[in-house]
Amino acid sequence: MKLPFRKKRAEASGAAPREPTAASRAPALRQVHHLRADATLRGSELIYAAVSRISSTMASLPMHLYKGWEIQSAHPLEQLVCRQPNANFTRFSFVQTMEALRNTEGNAYALIVPDNLGAARRLDILDPTYVTPALHPETGEIWYYVTLDGERRPIPGSSMIALKHMSGNGLKGIRPIDVLRGSLDFDRQTKELSLDQLDGVNHGIMLTVPNTGLGPEERARVVQDFFEAYEQSDRKVVVLEGGLQATTFKQDAVDSQLLDVEKITRGRVATVYMIPPHMLGDYSSAKPSTMEQQMMEYLTLTIMPIVAQWEAELNRKLLTPADLRAGYTFRFDMDEIARADLVSRANAEQIAIRGGFKRPNEVRASEGLPPDPYGDRLMTSRDLIPLEIAVEHPEMLLGAAGASSSGEGRDEA
Repeated sequence: MKLPFRKKRAEASGAAPREPTAASRAPALRQVHHLRADATLRGSELIYAAVSRISSTMASLPMHLYKGWEIQSAHPLEQLVCRQPNANFTRFSFVQTMEALRNTEGNAYALIVPDNLGAARRLDILDPTYVTPALHPETGEIWYYVTLDGERRPIPGSSMIALKHMSGNGLKGIRPIDVLRGSLDFDRQTKELSLDQLDGVNHGIMLTVPNTGLGPEERARVVQDFFEAYEQSDRKVVVLEGGLQATTFKQDAVDSQLLDVEKITRGRVATVYMIPPHMLGDYSSAKPSTMEQQMMEYLTLTIMPIVAQWEAELNRKLLTPADLRAGYTFRFDMDEIARADLVSRANAEQIAIRGGFKRPNEVRASEGLPPDPYGDRLMTSRDLIPLEIAVEHPEMLLGAAGASSSGEGRDEA
């Protein structure tokens, strides 16, 4: 299978066709330096928590190439995208890194590196700070210009997996860090003020000296004698004479109003990243019922749009129109998130079997259990007989219902 960024695509876009030389493949682009993204994650524990939550959730979701409803385990794209995108990344680390970049820089890019036949051979993550998207002046298609060693290299849009945050122009996503810049700066200034307050807590002693006409030198000597005696007693007991009085400073460690700043910042970070506040450590309004609702909102409003973007980009960039017509598609398994909740999963699987839209062996496979010889049929909830028998012989259901209601046995019927 060949990729949709071959010579014909280049000719249609108005660009001069190129052979896949060493320069056009840009092997040096694999030397990625995520300096700004790493610095962003190290600079704020709230940003790190939010990005880590989203990227780990996405990386934990199983993803496969399907044809209809069957996983194409032997397909080269299944091995590439869902097993090992390149020699340095597993599928988990690839998705996690892409999401970390998307949620810090606003954009994440992976170069589709072809082999000699034009089929995808590698997916190399690029530093988004060196990638500039632009519209082709003649065709209006998106191209990506990658700057490396001072050279600006054009990459057609069909050769780039591009994921982004909200965008006003459809080309480049907005950096969430820029949206939160004011809140993060205010939080940083507040913490610095708090540390300054802590640095001065109980570090001073007010010494009251009677007004006995002491000059500056005598007064300085009295203070010096006091502190020498204070240090010699390991700062425990000092005997005061001549009317001297010593009082320690009394002040709160941190202004009570400053404690609300972190909560406000946490709420704003949660709003920008569309995640529940309790996932960032704010349990002030979290109850078991509300936490379950917030988790559903997290899956519906946060994860599902990201999943949809991933699926659309992979299907559009890695599958040809012929593949799509044949029924090939990349899909994430959202049901995997429910595996953590044993009760919910068991109830859902029971409803699926009794409702006739899942086979018992499908449920057993999702639980890692071997198939059952009688588990490949759809069942119906009336005594769990095969669905086709219930359709072909409805009198069996009516007879069973009448027998059960009248209390008659099988022999009497």
